[in-house]
Formats: sequence, C-alpha cells, structure tokens
Amino acid sequence: MSKSYPKLAFFFCKNSLLALVFFTLASHTFASGGGMSAIHDTGPKMLVPVPPAKTKPINAEPTKAESVKTPAAQTSKILPYEAEYKISSNSLTTTATRSLSKQGNNWQLSQHAKLMFIKVSEESIIEDGAMGLRPLRYEYNNSFSSKQDQKINFDWPRALATDKKYRKPWSAPLTAGTFDQLSAQLQMRQALISGRFDTAMVQTVVNRGKHKTYQVEKIGEEIIDSPVGKLNTVKLRRSREGSDSETIVWLAKDWNFLIVRLEQTDEDDTYSLELLSATLNGKKVKG
Repeated sequence: MSKSYPKLAFFFCKNSLLALVFFTLASHTFASGGGMSAIHDTGPKMLVPVPPAKTKPINAEPTKAESVKTPAAQTSKILPYEAEYKISSNSLTTTATRSLSKQGNNWQLSQHAKLMFIKVSEESIIEDGAMGLRPLRYEYNNSFSSKQDQKINFDWPRALATDKKYRKPWSAPLTAGTFDQLSAQLQMRQALISGRFDTAMVQTVVNRGKHKTYQVEKIGEEIIDSPVGKLNTVKLRRSREGSDSETIVWLAKDWNFLIVRLEQTDEDDTYSLELLSATLNGKKVKG
C-alpha cells in the first residue's frame, strides 16, 4: 500500500471518517475489490466495484444553465438537516451519514459510519451567538485506532485551543476566525446563506496543533443531476498555498446551500462525495 491515508482535506481530514473507511478498505482484503458497505444503522452489504464517474476536469469553465424550479423556501437562516452520502475512491464506494441539529444556542454537526466492527464518528459543537459562529468543541473517535482520537476544546476567553486526548497532546493560540474541520464547513455555508459570500473567502482551520489557511473561491453556478433530482448549485473551489490538493464542492442554492457533491484531486487520486438523500428542516430534499 503506497499511502496509509488518502487525503480529503475539505469534507474530512486525512484521519477522519472518509479516510478511515478507505484506509480500512485498502488495508485489508477490500483492496482487491471485495468489502462491505458502511451504511449507518443498517446491516452490512457487499461492496461492489463501480466504474469511476466521468467528470470534467476541475479547472474546466463552469457550466451556465437555466434555473430549475424547486419548492424549497429561501431563508437567511441556517436550518437543521439529516443526510446520507456516497463516498467513492477509484473503484471503491461506501456511505456515511451526517446531521446538523440545534442544541440550545449551539449547533451540533456530526457524522457517523460503521464498517464491520469498526465505528467512526466526528462531532463539532458550534456556538451561534453575538460573536457569530465559533467552535466550542470538536471530537473524533475511531474504534479501529484510538491513537487517532481527538478532542479539541476551544477556550475563547483564554484564546487557547487544546487537545489532551490526541496521542500527542497539544495547545495552540486561538484567534478569531479559527475553526475545526467540521465547523469550517458550517461557516462557509452560513456565508452563502446570509449572502455575505461574494467571490472568495479565507478560512483558518486548527488540527493537531497546526493552523492551516484555505482559500475558498466561487467559480460558477451549475444545474447538476443527483440522486435527489436536478439541483441549482453554486460551485466553489477550495485550495491551500503550497499544496497540490484541490477540492471542488457543489452546494444546493434552493436547499440552504446543503453540500450535494464534492470532488478532490490529490496527485493521481480522485475522491468524491455525492448526496443520496436528505431532509432539511423536516422537508425531503428533491429536485
């Protein structure tokens, strides 16, 4: 195995849910094409190799299309949701679930997957107050390798982020506008929902004691076919200076800018994510 972990630095970090699933697939007999599907709250199913999807290069000109009418009501507020996604890497595929719910004045963003006896979960608790969105706690648990577990506490009064659970405990200075890898996604969606995202934005993410800065830019709008139907989407590119990895993400304009598709290239590898089903504020998402 040439790589221990694939990189998907936007939707999941390399030691997170997607990485674990594909690490497990590649580390065992699954690498030859067998394996199991990690469908949340269901029994395991056989994993069947699928041909890679035909997609345009990520530097292609954005497609301009007519708008698709949907019954979703527009709002400037973040709405709770539950969603299931298909995750693919080359000829392998599996699924994962994620949800966003309100807990008092805070948001809870979580995702889960199960592969045979392996369970993986991520959760971010995000304050939504006068200071805007800011993370309070991020936790990652991996039943396959507890050495990868994390629990980042964001102490804003002391301006300090700490993780005493990780195999190498750390602390780092905390400045306004710093997020964990999950809360950064909610911040990006909020900027789109509120209309504050113009053409680009910068995000700072802290993970394992290191701060990384990402550039997110709007590259167009597209109507895409998805398992839930045709959706009006805004298309963003996320990148980091000094890194060859690049991520393209599509978010549904009529459905609170829910992430519906993602593609990341990392050297010669391609990873993708696609929305299979979702409910937004109790309403089924459909094109």
